[in-house]
Amino acid sequence: MRKDRLEQFIAENRDQFDLYDPDDKVWKEVSKTIHKKQRFTNWKTVVWRAAAVIVIFAASFMFWEYLNNSDILIGRQEKKVQKLDIPELREAEIYYTNMVDNRLEELIPLIQQDPELQIELNNDLSELDSIYTELQKDLIDNIANDEVVEAMIQNYRLKLEILEDLLEQLQETSKNEENEKNELEI
Repeated sequence: MRKDRLEQFIAENRDQFDLYDPDDKVWKEVSKTIHKKQRFTNWKTVVWRAAAVIVIFAASFMFWEYLNNSDILIGRQEKKVQKLDIPELREAEIYYTNMVDNRLEELIPLIQQDPELQIELNNDLSELDSIYTELQKDLIDNIANDEVVEAMIQNYRLKLEILEDLLEQLQETSKNEENEKNELEI
């Protein structure tokens, strides 16, 4: 490996460099400059760190609040479920919900051509749903009052009756129209 000329010169004359000691003034100046180097505080870094700590603290606090509030809400919901755990009502809800869904599936193709009828049916069903919601609130407040349970079941019956009557009328109308077509063709 080829050495640089300066390196080579220093290596060859090393002994001559060590002959003379520098003056004490030189060492004092060197020590002053060494001690003058103080640590420079970067305020941007400090501000960013403080902001990160604040964000972490705020996020932790919000998470803690969320957990506490969700526990309260879960407790409230469990109480509602416990209060609404009435076998008769649960059984009726399952039965009537299935029946109402079936009737709606039958009705949808028949009411497609009549938007006014659709609106009227939706309004009636929405009204019955809001009444049912009020009855649920009453049931929670009254702790399984038999009259409220009976009113809820009656609400389902009424909804089913409306759908069945409408279905019957539309089917009758449809049959009459078919008969008229057949008579005209003959």
